[in-house]
Amino acid sequence: MNTQTLETRLNSLEVEVKALKKQVKDRDKEIQTLQDIEDIKRLQCAYGYYLEHWMSDEIIDCFSNSPEVSGTFVEGTYNGPEGIRKYFGPGRVVPPEFLHMVMQVSPVITVDKDGKRAKGRWYGYGTILSRHTVPLDPDYMAVIYEMDYIKEDGVWKILKLRLNMHYAYTSGRTTQGPSASENGSARRMKLNPDVWAEYDTEYPSGYIYPFHFKHPVTGKPTSEAKRNATLKLKPNKYKSW
Repeated sequence: MNTQTLETRLNSLEVEVKALKKQVKDRDKEIQTLQDIEDIKRLQCAYGYYLEHWMSDEIIDCFSNSPEVSGTFVEGTYNGPEGIRKYFGPGRVVPPEFLHMVMQVSPVITVDKDGKRAKGRWYGYGTILSRHTVPLDPDYMAVIYEMDYIKEDGVWKILKLRLNMHYAYTSGRTTQGPSASENGSARRMKLNPDVWAEYDTEYPSGYIYPFHFKHPVTGKPTSEAKRNATLKLKPNKYKSW
């Protein structure tokens, strides 16, 4: 075998090894992304279970301690770790009959290329029981979650929780406005966000909370901004409570 042939074969092997290393690296990244998505799903679903009985300490521990952390709810936004603690109220006495079951379903999760941050959109649907009634007369609620997550020391945590309420109603109640339990719970919480929401975006406003992801087939931005621009939203009703 001449030197030229050996050199050619060695060069060919080097190219193949380089290509294989890239394939392994790409597969490792894909596997890590899939694992990140599963870890984020577990985090979000655990949050939902802790919410069921308003387990304040466990809920708060789902959040990052970063100054960027925030929680946005119907009344407005609570900023920073203190804002999260203020909203979820550690030490609040929750009566045994309290039940706040919000299923975390239909996730669309997008992990950043660097694997350090991610976004997610979820439906939340469930029932609220905050007082003892016979027979049971729960409030039903449906929400959209738009979430930001951050990976800290290898652990995914909630960085930003944004909840857009579609509706909350009591079966058989025909009048508009907050239900008795919603009204009472909100007043007991003494709503005091760091930034009040400007508008009421609940049903039947027609408002679509902006998607964090583009259309999965076309790759184009979705059209909610155009629709939202045509709406005449009412002022935030919670600010006057």
